[in-house]
Amino acid sequence: MNVPDRRPLRVAILSIGDELVLGTALDTNSRTVSIAVRDLGHDPVEHRTVADRIGPIVAAYRELAAHADVVISTGGLGPTDDDLVRDALNAIIDDGAPMVEDPVAVGDVEAWFAGRGRPMAAINRRQMMRPCSARIMRNPNGTAPGVACTIGAARVYAMPGPPREMVPMLEAHVLPELRAPGAPALVRIGCATFGIGESQLAERLGHRMARDREPSVGTTASGSVVSIHVVTRGPDAAARAERELAECAALAAPWAFGPLESTVAEATVRTLRESGATLAVAESCTGGLVGAMLTAVPGASDVFPGGWIAYANAMKERELGVPGATIAAEGAVSADVALAMARGAAVGAGARIGVALTGIAGPGGGTDAKPVGTVWIAVHDAATGAGRARRFEYPGPRETVRDRAAKTALQLVRWHLRGEDAPVIWERT
Repeated sequence: MNVPDRRPLRVAILSIGDELVLGTALDTNSRTVSIAVRDLGHDPVEHRTVADRIGPIVAAYRELAAHADVVISTGGLGPTDDDLVRDALNAIIDDGAPMVEDPVAVGDVEAWFAGRGRPMAAINRRQMMRPCSARIMRNPNGTAPGVACTIGAARVYAMPGPPREMVPMLEAHVLPELRAPGAPALVRIGCATFGIGESQLAERLGHRMARDREPSVGTTASGSVVSIHVVTRGPDAAARAERELAECAALAAPWAFGPLESTVAEATVRTLRESGATLAVAESCTGGLVGAMLTAVPGASDVFPGGWIAYANAMKERELGVPGATIAAEGAVSADVALAMARGAAVGAGARIGVALTGIAGPGGGTDAKPVGTVWIAVHDAATGAGRARRFEYPGPRETVRDRAAKTALQLVRWHLRGEDAPVIWERT
């Protein structure tokens, strides 16, 4: 059952389960399905989530099928009475007629239990049933076969919820039917930025973000990283996408640090290697988070000898050589303390670069002069003896302040080594 024409299909994605509606489980399936569909050159047009109730499930299938070419659902195919996808589809496509026991499903489910030396409960026979007008999609990874059918002109694919079952079924049964011979090639590439706001980045990209433009350019923000996405279809799609991305990345410099899914730490480690430099860290408010980000990069040990978590003032003095008089006069959260910490880290580790962070992550401890979220970050270069401290005020809860501060420190190190500089969205002079 291949797509008969070359136009992009409109695909709606339906997630079913009380745990998703109540927020006790995270829906990762919708993202997985969207990416897979998009990579085939089709258009995900809606995500919807409904509880394990027959009425909302029936309504969702009908409404989505009315405006989408394809409806892909996950969840609701288990053996219990609240797994209602088969019943919902049966009500829609066969007017509630008795369902049939599928012989292939019988063999697969029985074999699944036999292969594990476990008796099959009578309740699992429910998973062998399908509407008369539907067909099953085999599931070698669990006891829930999928169900495929049509509602009006829309094709419907119902898959189990556990990703270890859903993903193989998606790849084996659904995507091959949506992959049209001769369909326009779709290329999606992008780059990640840090330290610039999404609206500021959009202003820099300008007309490239026009809605109907080809190639299309868009932005998304997650974890304080703003990503640029370039999507194009048709002949020479890859070359056109690469040219567009190069222009976008140039407009986003120096905040742009690498391809999609890359991290600021990976970019910083790469820059350290290219510069032949090593980096030591001195962390107070981030409590080792910068070091953790660096050591998450494979092979970072060749540029990152280590560092210090100097949380208490006495530790800053003893381990990093911060003058007690400086702390007494200016406070631990200050430019001079950050500079002294960075210098002490570089000297103590024998590294060229030292980076230090000292601040107030919250929720308490702030003052009018130094509100919660205030962080001083300093970079010291032992090769020149020069150092620079910058003040930031990060909004958000404690974990957000720490995460943003750690990423900022890495970006500042990267900029220093590349001879680049720019304002950071949270910077305060």
